[in-house]
Amino acid sequence: MSNYEIFMLLAGFIGFLGLYFIIPGAYIGVRLLLGHHITDTMRESEEFKRGIELAEQERYQEAIEYFDTVLINLPKSAVAWAYKARCNFALDNLNEAIYDCDKATNADYSLSDCYLIKGQALLQLQQYKKAHDEFGRAVWFFKDKAVPYRWKGLANYHLGKLEEAKVDFEKAVRLGDEDANDYLLKLQSKMDTR
Repeated sequence: MSNYEIFMLLAGFIGFLGLYFIIPGAYIGVRLLLGHHITDTMRESEEFKRGIELAEQERYQEAIEYFDTVLINLPKSAVAWAYKARCNFALDNLNEAIYDCDKATNADYSLSDCYLIKGQALLQLQQYKKAHDEFGRAVWFFKDKAVPYRWKGLANYHLGKLEEAKVDFEKAVRLGDEDANDYLLKLQSKMDTR
């Protein structure tokens, strides 16, 4: 095979690959320009600003009423359920918060804060195994955040899994959580006295 034939074969191959990548690239580009990359969760967060502001201002009961109204028309709104869960948890309505978290994650499993809220509610209800499972889901979403590791460590502690609790607390400390450091020191002193 001559150099010319090799060059032509290579040119044909590159031309084919070009079409193979240009067409999907153009399709993706058009979708981005049209705003098709905006998820329902992103859209709802913008639409429900009033309720979100109420929750952030700690006007929890008003926020719950706002989101209850939203949920009448949009019963599968993940954002409405998630903010309602935050408000119910803040008001110590633990079972309602758990229910709201389940509804939110059924609509959009990526609402990772719901796993933390549900886990904290379950921990307060002394359902440690279920709480541990929720914190495990939160850790999966927040691999680089300390708080889920601290909460998972607390659940492990209550389950009597002290070595696993120690690992979780150490990870949280490495990520900068001072509260986890306090738990770790208490855990180490308990383990030393055994």
